[in-house]
Amino acid sequence: MPLLINSFRANVQLAALTSILFGILGVVSWTPGSFYANYSEDVYLIIHTVSEMICLATGISIFIIVWYGWPQTQNSRDLVLAMIFLAVSLLDGAHLLSYPGMPAFITANSENKAAIFWIISRLLVSAGVLAALYIPKRSKNAVFHPLYLVTLTTVVTTGIIALVLLFEHSLPPMIPPGQGQTAEKLALEYTAMVLNLLALYMYGLRNPSQQSVFLLRVGLVFNIVAGMAFILHNNTYDSFNLIGHVYKILFYLCILRSLLQTSVLRPYLRISRLNQALRSMVTKNMSLYQETKDSERILQQAFIQLGASLASKHDLDGMLQQVVVATGTVFQCDHVYLALVENNNLKIVAYISSFKPPEKLLPDKSFMGKVFLEKKPVVVDNIESFPEKILEALKQAGLKSMVGAPIRHNGNVIGVLAIFSRREKEFTQHDAEFLSVFSHQAGEAIKNARTYETTVESLAELSFLYGIVKDVAVQQSPAAILAKVSEKLFNLFSANGAIGFIMHYRDDGLHAEPVYATGFEQKEINHLQRIFSDGKTAWPWSGLSSMDDNTTSENEQGLITMSVLLSKRLNILPLLANDKLQGLIVLGWNDPTQEIPQGKELILSTIARQTAIGLERAYLYAHFQAMALTDPLTKLANRRQFEAVLGREISRAVNYQRPLSLIMLDIDFFKKVNDTWGHLAGDIILQKMGAMIKDKFRSTDVSARYGGEEFAVVLPETCLAEAIELAETFRKVVETTHFEADNHDISVTISLGVATFENCTNWEDPKTELVDAADQALYRAKQQGRNRVEFYQSPDCPIMNS
Repeated sequence: MPLLINSFRANVQLAALTSILFGILGVVSWTPGSFYANYSEDVYLIIHTVSEMICLATGISIFIIVWYGWPQTQNSRDLVLAMIFLAVSLLDGAHLLSYPGMPAFITANSENKAAIFWIISRLLVSAGVLAALYIPKRSKNAVFHPLYLVTLTTVVTTGIIALVLLFEHSLPPMIPPGQGQTAEKLALEYTAMVLNLLALYMYGLRNPSQQSVFLLRVGLVFNIVAGMAFILHNNTYDSFNLIGHVYKILFYLCILRSLLQTSVLRPYLRISRLNQALRSMVTKNMSLYQETKDSERILQQAFIQLGASLASKHDLDGMLQQVVVATGTVFQCDHVYLALVENNNLKIVAYISSFKPPEKLLPDKSFMGKVFLEKKPVVVDNIESFPEKILEALKQAGLKSMVGAPIRHNGNVIGVLAIFSRREKEFTQHDAEFLSVFSHQAGEAIKNARTYETTVESLAELSFLYGIVKDVAVQQSPAAILAKVSEKLFNLFSANGAIGFIMHYRDDGLHAEPVYATGFEQKEINHLQRIFSDGKTAWPWSGLSSMDDNTTSENEQGLITMSVLLSKRLNILPLLANDKLQGLIVLGWNDPTQEIPQGKELILSTIARQTAIGLERAYLYAHFQAMALTDPLTKLANRRQFEAVLGREISRAVNYQRPLSLIMLDIDFFKKVNDTWGHLAGDIILQKMGAMIKDKFRSTDVSARYGGEEFAVVLPETCLAEAIELAETFRKVVETTHFEADNHDISVTISLGVATFENCTNWEDPKTELVDAADQALYRAKQQGRNRVEFYQSPDCPIMNS
């Protein structure tokens, strides 16, 4: 809707401008006594010279702007317009020099001679602006090379000027002496106006609200009305001729502003926006990096301080207070409470807060009691949802949300660690799981009051968990993440063996791949891999129990303990994220009576969750990375990956002095396929063509979709003769293949271009010139009838018989 409104507004403005400009001509025509005048020859010669010099300078400026903007824009349409105005400027110069009163321009000057140059210029600019509309903006045709076009334009325009100078009297007269404008001149003026009207309409169909298009259309309106002024003039030196020249100047200036938009301002704005985006991204990344570093520093310091406190202190109150302080530091929260069970009530023994809580809490009348009764981490998004549990102290403090985790000792819940916030929905389930680590440390602090060794062990667990979280946080492959975690668990529990399995989801079920193994024989690894790859996606597998009757599990998603043939004890840790199995860690002991010590379920589940989340994130990163390098329709490499592979293979070919060939192929008459059978059929043919390229070429070759219906195949270690043979073989396969699409049997052919980079090839930029050479060969195959293979023969290499 906004586009329609802008288009309507632009057309209304053009209509208003046209009415004003024609109105000016009408006023001059209807009131000749007031506004119409004939100027003296000397005065008008000065006016005419100034106006034509302005037009000439503007036309040259248009050419210069587009010429120097070409390397950034590569806009073939603008380049053609620039050449048109270069030619028109030369013709305007010839018209100016041929005007009566000016020194003789090679031959005697006359109104007819000047008029001939004038009408040629008018027709050229009108037809040229219209023709430019049908030129692609990004044409790869060699015709649109700037040097070629400027040479052609200069030669042709110079030839036209010479033709008029030499054969003026053989050409149809435009303004014979003393007779005024001829019918031929008027007909040509009307022709130019019709061309301008047609261009005005056609450009209006192409995004009329765009600033550059609008300016061009405004210029066309000025040119149309200028033509009418030149038709109406009765005398070479009258007001109509003067108004026409003014309108002509405005036409040139509008074209100049339009091309300034496309050749200078738009690339500059694009670069400016990109620069701004890059600056914003760098600032954001620096901020995120600093936040991560700060969080890592705070977390590390909190763990260090907590560990040091638990290792050095032996009084229970001091250790629990340190747990509360560390929790508040890590979560950056001012309201942390720790309560222990005492006579079936909860007694707050350590806290940090701006208000003093009650000494005792009833389990069924408080939020911390809710955590104690449910015996699991609890997140409350809005405490007002539980009015029966709101204490007066909570209302006074303005607390709105809460997360709590139970404190366990020897498997029993003996207390609660809770965090409150003044904002609703402040905490997530991930916070609850992380808080569980601190509540676990509170239980360990209680245990440490009885034994110093337990505190040391608790610190080791925290350090280990921090190392796991840090390893998982670093962006690396899923295999590397799982291998590191498996190795750390193997060392932590001093197991005799460990295996890390990554799970792959395929059409036929779940498949396990070992990425880390130590202390197991290969047959044992294979045996476990077969069990975990039984084609099922449910956990646990029924096949586990068939290995031995001595199999137990903590829960459906927890640690599984089992014996294999009564000779080795196994602990299997599943890694699940969003109920999806990402991997398995198997720890083994040669003594069947050994296993992971009791009481490690919480830290193991935390490790499992963090590792599973890290694996899931790594999979997503790898997936999106593959999407960025793969064409979604054909599943072949896209243009970006093709450029990278070609650059790498060029370097290898140079280093090892081996040949490298490139095949560029294009489906013949593909537009006809789309027009006849529809774009869906075209997509099906592109998909099948991509599959055929991948299947028929060698596994060492790299195939890519180069763009549209054009494909490219990089052939390492392949000379020109071998590449031609491969191309011809594939051409025949395609020629005999029938593509089925929407119940239609469609046959297509392809044209192929082959080029080879060898030791004898003397190229300064092998990558670019190899692609250009193959593209030239493909173009030659198209020109010579299609459905054929053409190759590029380097002049520096021995000539190969075709």
